[in-house]
Amino acid sequence: MSYLPKELVAEKMIHQSLKEKQRQEREELILQATQELLLERGYYDTSMGEIAQRVGVAKGTLYQHFESKEALMIVLFKREFHDLQVATERIAQMSVDAQEKMSLMIDTLCYHLAEKHPLFFIIRNATDLEAEIHQEIKEYFNAMRAQIGLMLDEGKAEGIFNVALPTEVMLEVLFGIIVSRLFKNFHQGLQVKYEDLVGHLKCIYFHGITAPAPAPAG
Repeated sequence: MSYLPKELVAEKMIHQSLKEKQRQEREELILQATQELLLERGYYDTSMGEIAQRVGVAKGTLYQHFESKEALMIVLFKREFHDLQVATERIAQMSVDAQEKMSLMIDTLCYHLAEKHPLFFIIRNATDLEAEIHQEIKEYFNAMRAQIGLMLDEGKAEGIFNVALPTEVMLEVLFGIIVSRLFKNFHQGLQVKYEDLVGHLKCIYFHGITAPAPAPAG
């Protein structure tokens, strides 16, 4: 049995490490270019050739990293939902009460949807891709949802949230209000400022639509 000298082994490992780093950097460039083109042109009007041109690589090189546009989209969405899951975990670990955590959570969900809303809109409209993407991101979404559920349960234990309301219903209301309202605001041209809209959503979620109790007479 023959063995390579230690110097050659070390050199080979360094070369492999650099090669892997270059591959990761190129994949990051590809994902960034894909996101830019999707935001500019939409899913169906974005081609692998255009992505390769934006990155500055040959089309064949692009296919060495991603076998299809669908595969590229799945990786892109998994990255977005992973980032959202990480942000959720960070909020859950903060030393503040449950209502403050949920307020920050609403800010975070709204920010991600507002910043990347055309990407999320793609899921709703690319029927040939929707089921596959939903399957791939399910793990991240379920983890995020479970973490938010724990925040709501924490609020019940603190006496902040209504214990009579099932946590599952509170979750459905949260996602229903945020997603439907933000999509309508962005895609139906409603003239509501983003900051005002987020404030309204928080008010409805935490206080409902009943009028606030009048202040006691001084």
